Amino acid sequence: MDKKVTITIIGVVVFVVAGVLLFTGMNKDKSSDKQTTATTNSKTIEQKDEEDLGLCKVVDMTTIKSALGAAADTLSGPNNTGVTSLGDGDKGQTCVYPFSEGGSQSNSFYTDLADYSQESFDNVADITATSGSDVSGVGDRAKFTSGDTLTGTMEYTITAVKDTKVYLFVISQPKDATTFDESSALSALTTIARAAKLN
Repeated sequence: MDKKVTITIIGVVVFVVAGVLLFTGMNKDKSSDKQTTATTNSKTIEQKDEEDLGLCKVVDMTTIKSALGAAADTLSGPNNTGVTSLGDGDKGQTCVYPFSEGGSQSNSFYTDLADYSQESFDNVADITATSGSDVSGVGDRAKFTSGDTLTGTMEYTITAVKDTKVYLFVISQPKDATTFDESSALSALTTIARAAKLN
């Protein structure tokens, strides 16, 4: 092999290896920066069982059972998850009413509350309860949506805003065993949400 060709091949190989090392090093730095930023911006979620936002009392069990009909024949609960700190003084709570004793949230009616500071609410106001069908007579504004979840359930939801609080009223059931359709879920959830005492 010609000496010139050999030197050229070696030069090309060295150039390619140097380029790969430089590119890999730059991506490591970017990846490290992204990880640092994500860690810095993430909020710590902390359970505060001694607190209560009163969510499990906003609507009574009789109203819930009546609105849900036959699906609520064996309704139990509410199972109060306790208050969760969402960071920056914001708090959340969930109350689960399983459709069967010992059941899970994935087969239940449940309510959820995010209690925001004014500043935090201002950050989410433009994307909260803005899509779906309007529901009148619930809070300052409310929307109804439905859809499959990643966990294999079908969820029907009314999202209601009252001042800086966001309430969810949700029917969640396995996709292959749902007893509601959009019409019946909207009717049931509207009755419950309108009866709820949103503070």
